[in-house]
Amino acid sequence: MHSESMFNMQAFYSRFLQPHLDQITAPATVVDIGAKNVNGSYREVFDQEKFHYIGVDLEPGKGVDIVTDNPYHYPVPDNCADIVLSGQMLEHCEFFWLAFQEMVRIAKPGAYIVVIVPSTGFIHRFPVDCYRFLPDAMPALARFGNCRLIDSWLDEDSEWGDLTGVFLKPPLAPKNTEPQHNTHPLQHRGRHYLEFLQGDLRARQSDAHLEIGTRDGSSIAALDCPVIAIDPNLVVNGNVIGNKPQCLFFQMTSDDFFNRYRPDALFGKPIDSAFLDGMHLFEFLLRDFINTEKHCDKEAVIYMHDCLPVTTEMTNRDERSVPNTGPFAHWWTGDVWKVLPILKEYRPDLEITCYDCPPTGLVKVSSLDPHNTALQHHYENIVACYRDMTLCQSELEAYLADCAIQPSIDPKPIA
Repeated sequence: MHSESMFNMQAFYSRFLQPHLDQITAPATVVDIGAKNVNGSYREVFDQEKFHYIGVDLEPGKGVDIVTDNPYHYPVPDNCADIVLSGQMLEHCEFFWLAFQEMVRIAKPGAYIVVIVPSTGFIHRFPVDCYRFLPDAMPALARFGNCRLIDSWLDEDSEWGDLTGVFLKPPLAPKNTEPQHNTHPLQHRGRHYLEFLQGDLRARQSDAHLEIGTRDGSSIAALDCPVIAIDPNLVVNGNVIGNKPQCLFFQMTSDDFFNRYRPDALFGKPIDSAFLDGMHLFEFLLRDFINTEKHCDKEAVIYMHDCLPVTTEMTNRDERSVPNTGPFAHWWTGDVWKVLPILKEYRPDLEITCYDCPPTGLVKVSSLDPHNTALQHHYENIVACYRDMTLCQSELEAYLADCAIQPSIDPKPIA
């Protein structure tokens, strides 16, 4: 264990767990593979009542709760862990892919698996030192373990060049049910929206990306292009800048940002991609779309989150009204779904594509026209017309069917 490794585990905690701690009602089981405390332990990152920490290692010692004599089998039941961790262990494992497969086995469906490995550093046998890992190792592990890589970063400033991978074990499909994309109450079952978004941006070779609603920075961490990130309450922890040549953070509302700055001037060129994930009220998202499109290249794309809700309850304008229990507890999209019919009505020139990205869909808008003022001109009338509109069950199903939701698996690169 070394300080940089602890820093990167803390970065995972801050990005993926801390924003959702209020949703953990029973202690989440954390299993640490290779847990013996040698110069430190990840246990201190999860040292609170919301987590039940179990340390597994090949020999007894401080921080070890379970000792195994087989590095490729852990005496832990299937599907028991909410989070599986392993740091600075796989380089000492001769057949590391088998160890990773075992981590996937003990993770619950939908659980996180976090791996931290060195990409450089001197030989340090414990008892062997077999490997160093480069960034392509993480997607390869995901394919081998039949899980989803949702984030990865290389800490080039650390002594060991720590490479971190955050994986998600796929949730179980409903029994006796064919996967469906356009019906309620089934969840979207494609690629996680951040994984799809980041892959699509890499395929586009985006080099001027604007984001509204950055919060902890997890959505931009894996990007290598210049980024402008806007959020009135930033809680960024760890290195989310990575290899970006330019990363500008603005802790203010998007309205304030557009009143004070021109993103095309900050980039030195028009925006060629944007991700809008700010306030969950349609009038805010519509305003963000209007203001963003003005500064876009004609070939740019704008992505919007939360526009494909899977229950009527999550579409309420008041977040306090969403259920606290059930499969969609605390899920809140607000009424941003209204932006799609608005765009179809007032901007039929736009090309709109909807994807089945969990948890609440991803929408891509292309064929932009920075000089079109129809939305801005009719903004007040649009808000007055749509503000009190709601969806019942049958209307939600009809809305999703009309969206012609596309599968998000293996998107083709964009020319």
